[in-house]
Amino acid sequence: MRFRFTLLLLLINQLALLANRFDSVALKQMLAYAKPDTVSTPDSAKNKKSAIDDPVLTNADDSIVYSLDGKIAYLYGNGVVTYQNLELKANYIEFDMETKQVYASGLPDSTGKISGKPKFKEGSQSFEMEKIYYNFDTRRAKIIGVVTEQSGGFMHSAVTKKMEDDVVNLQDGKYTTCDLDHPHFYIAITKGKMIPDKKIVAGPAYLVIEDVPFPLIIPFGFFPNTRKRAAGVLIPEYGEENNRGLFLRNGGFYFGMGDYMDQRLTFDVYSRGSWGVRGQTSYKLRYKFSGSLNLEYSTIVTSDKGLPDYSKQNSYWIRWSHNQDPKASPNSTFQANVNFGSSNYNRYNARSINTALSNTFNSSISYSKTWPGSPFSLSTSLTHSQNTINKSVDLNFPRVAFNMSRIYPFKRKNAIGVPKWYEKVGVSLNTSLENRVQVKEDNLFKRTVFDSLQNGMKHSIPVSTSFNLLKFITVSPGVNYNEFWYLQTIEKYWNADSNRVEIDTLRGFKRGYEYSTSVSMSTKVYGMFQFSKKSKVQAIRHVITPSVSLGYRPDFSDPKYGFYRTVQSDSTGKTTRYSIFEKGIYGGPGGGKSGVVSFALSNLLEMKVKSANDTVNPVKKVKIIDGLSMNASYNLLADSLNWSEVSVSGRTGLFDGKVNINYSGGFNLYAINEQGRIYNRYEWNESGKLARFTRGNIGVDFSLNSKKDGQANSSTAGRVGGAGEIPPGTAPDGSNFGESLGTMYGLDYVDFSVPWNVRFSYNLSYSKPALQSSLVQTLSFSGSISLTPKLKIGFNSGYDFKNKKLTTTSLNFYRDLHCWEMRLTVIPIGYYKSFSFQINVKSSILQDLKFTKRDHYLDNQ
Repeated sequence: MRFRFTLLLLLINQLALLANRFDSVALKQMLAYAKPDTVSTPDSAKNKKSAIDDPVLTNADDSIVYSLDGKIAYLYGNGVVTYQNLELKANYIEFDMETKQVYASGLPDSTGKISGKPKFKEGSQSFEMEKIYYNFDTRRAKIIGVVTEQSGGFMHSAVTKKMEDDVVNLQDGKYTTCDLDHPHFYIAITKGKMIPDKKIVAGPAYLVIEDVPFPLIIPFGFFPNTRKRAAGVLIPEYGEENNRGLFLRNGGFYFGMGDYMDQRLTFDVYSRGSWGVRGQTSYKLRYKFSGSLNLEYSTIVTSDKGLPDYSKQNSYWIRWSHNQDPKASPNSTFQANVNFGSSNYNRYNARSINTALSNTFNSSISYSKTWPGSPFSLSTSLTHSQNTINKSVDLNFPRVAFNMSRIYPFKRKNAIGVPKWYEKVGVSLNTSLENRVQVKEDNLFKRTVFDSLQNGMKHSIPVSTSFNLLKFITVSPGVNYNEFWYLQTIEKYWNADSNRVEIDTLRGFKRGYEYSTSVSMSTKVYGMFQFSKKSKVQAIRHVITPSVSLGYRPDFSDPKYGFYRTVQSDSTGKTTRYSIFEKGIYGGPGGGKSGVVSFALSNLLEMKVKSANDTVNPVKKVKIIDGLSMNASYNLLADSLNWSEVSVSGRTGLFDGKVNINYSGGFNLYAINEQGRIYNRYEWNESGKLARFTRGNIGVDFSLNSKKDGQANSSTAGRVGGAGEIPPGTAPDGSNFGESLGTMYGLDYVDFSVPWNVRFSYNLSYSKPALQSSLVQTLSFSGSISLTPKLKIGFNSGYDFKNKKLTTTSLNFYRDLHCWEMRLTVIPIGYYKSFSFQINVKSSILQDLKFTKRDHYLDNQ
């Protein structure tokens, strides 16, 4: 009974959509020329002057036969009648030149099948029908068996009459989005009348699926008929949840606010007191900008009042997306992507499994500008980062950067010959301003936010050049100057009463600076080993890129600079040194002399192999090791622990990129004591080992899919399981599935041209910086397979090594039913255990014509 009631509401809604859509750009244009019946001609029309001011041209492939009195022409075999921009083709045409009436139809062929049915064309519009009567004088028409298409919808009409004043009468009409001559489903309209730009009046209408009429009859319908955007009612969906009770969801109103903006206002109501409201605004100004703004608020009540599990929570969420058209202002851009709200919102209101599982959200609003013909550019932004687990919010507002790209002040305007070394000296400028605050979500809109605000400005001026030494060594010397501006600094003092160091914040402008020099040298060393011409492996090449650099920075903790101070740190009178800028956003000048020598060594190992299947490129390159590198540094001026950690990283691909391996590690040359602290003794002297392994990571990613049309296998990138590159929640036609299976659990977009795909990702991380070690493993896998040309199955899961069980797992089933589609998703285990089933019309025109059944994951609570 509930399903019948839903279909009745949907039928009313779709007839309203039908009225607006078939205000008939297509049907009305056709009937404006295809005029009525030869049977009657109104008396008022008889006294009017003939409407035929241009010649009517006729032609036929077979023959043209005239009546004895010469007033009627009979056209056989691809007959054509042309008048102005109107063209009528049919195997049989009668044209009465006295009454200005034309009749056209098809003729049976040798098998008895009717061929050469009338085809009516006006401009770019064309239509096919069974029969047509047309009168040039009266502008009236009668059409038998016409099918018109507009915006993906099809109107079948058994009898259509075009009366005077452009009034259209329909009889035995069918509206559908199925493109077959005999559609799988349609809304049957027994009769109707359309008054252009005013209204549509329809007789009894009902839904028919597979030629079976549903016992849902609308006795009559009255709909406004206007091309202007109008307001309307959005029919809600209904159902039941264990915790929140019976519900009506996504019901509300639609407002068309001019040509550039529209508004959807929807409501959710639950029988146990929960409710929600959403405002969704979309706007677009062509060649300027486009965007959408969604504001959502909800009150969630679970269980019944007085019970132990009763709770009532308020939550909100804000989504704003704004995109500027690149052609609007080539020298400046404005973009916005805001995703912000209460930590508990997605627990109850998430429309995507990815959103429900996510615990971090980010936002950004940015503006940038460049000045053509100059090296200067400006960018400013507001950024937001939110963690829903600990309810912390990081805000940066505003963040401003003013940059000058590298210029060469000593370069000659009209250079002749080889450039001098000083002409390669380049100078650039980077200035950044930042305001930052980190607060808890509950304090976000309180005054304490401004009290906790940190701000600062940093100027950086790098000067560099480069030249070749002995042809093969590239030498790059440089000088870098940094300056820090703050409106507050810190002062530390020893509090004898509390027996601890206290910190005071001092207001007022303070400036700090530092400078450093550096020089680096790098080169490339090539090695090649060639095999015989008969070997499949033609050659192996090894490229080594060594580099060494030396950097020097003075000790800016010297008292003469005033950037560092000392404070008593314990009751024994021991003192420590601290920077007055250590709480600043950009830090401050570095303490202690620094004379660092850095070493880096990168390797590339590849081979050339014969390709038996490629005649265009018979030899191809295969990378064995892609970017194996090692980095370390030594501080010449440090009094102890001169060596930094030695880091190693690399990546490689196997089987033409189907398997990708990334690995990294860290090694410390110094030993640790019993308390886990590093001291100035080499690990070699303590244990006989060259270094101490402190961290490591290895990741293996295997991705494989069949190419389209059954071609050879190849690697794939991006989401699998049929997700494609369409954003979650968006159908291929741009519509939103709401909270259907398509968005809640994936499989948003289904591509049957890729028969199958699979992806595995494994990551292993090990860390032992001191005495304690940790090991973290993650495994995820996903994919899809087309069992038949119309049935696809997708899956997404992972394995939790700590708890030794599968993570959230979803199985997605999709069945293509031509003009309909069926989706089923099952999450069999975990907190989000649930299922969702939906069968619906594909076209967005009838997007509300669907049946949905689901068991929500919130029922598990």
